[in-house]
Amino acid sequence: MPDPILEIDDLRIEFRSGGEIVHAANGVSFQINPGETAAILGESGSGKSVTAAAVMRLLQSPPAFITGGAVRFKGQDVLGMPIAKWRDYCGREIAMVFQDALTSLNPVFSVGWQIAELFRAHGVAFGRDANARAVDLLNRVGIPDPALRAKDYAHQFSGGMRQRVMIAMAIALGPDLLIADEPTTALDVTVQAQIMELLEELRAESNMAMILITHDLGVVADVADNVAVMYAGRVVERGPVSEVLARPGHAYTLALLDSVPRANSLGQHLKPIIGSPPDLARIPKGCAFHPRCRFATDLCRNEEPPSVAVTPRRIAECHHVEAVFNDS
Repeated sequence: MPDPILEIDDLRIEFRSGGEIVHAANGVSFQINPGETAAILGESGSGKSVTAAAVMRLLQSPPAFITGGAVRFKGQDVLGMPIAKWRDYCGREIAMVFQDALTSLNPVFSVGWQIAELFRAHGVAFGRDANARAVDLLNRVGIPDPALRAKDYAHQFSGGMRQRVMIAMAIALGPDLLIADEPTTALDVTVQAQIMELLEELRAESNMAMILITHDLGVVADVADNVAVMYAGRVVERGPVSEVLARPGHAYTLALLDSVPRANSLGQHLKPIIGSPPDLARIPKGCAFHPRCRFATDLCRNEEPPSVAVTPRRIAECHHVEAVFNDS
């Protein structure tokens, strides 16, 4: 097996405001290998985006504090690296597509200027050469009349087209790892499919690794090789997508799958996950999922779950892995 391109080991992140501490990440651990697509799956507030922001060193301190763990990119310590050195990696070797393209793009510069700025900032190209490369990238991601549209501003594009512009910026310098943070949020179903098809095409074309942050199980099943399921700031189950979605080992993963509407369930009631995700400033004792779990016992309410090898390639943090596995 090749060395992982990214390793996250026991990452812990807190947000401190007044006398309150929000535990946004509580020991996040996973890795991604070159050329593969790894999905991070979970409800809003589970810690997906804040983990990605920590990897990219985008968390502002205060209020955010990384209190433990390590992030290694190509074997290099990301969190201990001088910020000037890390900026050389960003864009060139690792890049990110943010979930809200309208707020991520600068409203006072044309999209062509913003893409060309990547080439200028990294000393790759300048002037007309940088502008020509920006037009080529817009064409590559499927923007019609790219030379003309390069002169337009973010508000002149539809949601799907803005997301394509963000993807063009992310792949401009040919990174080895792309982090896509809910890239299809607020887009209609047809456009979602087009964006995911584009991302997968670009990933396969350059053998780029990709981390896909999402809450959409269908997208995960379609494009991911491995998945990490997050709940209350922890990775509660991780492994190959084909195994995790076929027979979950954690009660939360099973509940997510049960809540998805199916074409053959006409006339049947939906199965929502009862309750709400926990307040990360007041995470329940024991297993954080126990107030919403139908398998919960006194053991779950009082003791943190162990990390159990469900299969040789899969880990789940649950006291009742066998019961969940047999029920799925």
